[in-house]
Amino acid sequence: MKPFFLTAALLPALALGANICVWNYDSLDRYYDPQLAESADCSFRVRQALIDQGHAVTVTPALPQDLTGFDAVFCLMGWFRC
Repeated sequence: MKPFFLTAALLPALALGANICVWNYDSLDRYYDPQLAESADCSFRVRQALIDQGHAVTVTPALPQDLTGFDAVFCLMGWFRC
C-alpha cells in the first residue's frame, strides 16, 4: 500500500512541469548516436525525454549538496570500468 501512496504523491509533481535534477555520475561515458551523427553522453536521451514532457532539467556531474529545489532526481550511474 505504501508504494501506491508514494506514486500518488509524486504524480502531480511529475505530471506538471517539474524541476528535475539529472545526476550524470560518469560523464565520460559516451556513445555514438547515428541520429545526431556524433557522440552523446548517457544523460542525453533522458534529458531530451524530460524536456519534451515539459520539465525543467538540470544535468550535473556531481550530486548537489542541497536538493530542496528539485521535485525529482534521476541518478545515472554509468558503466562499470576496470
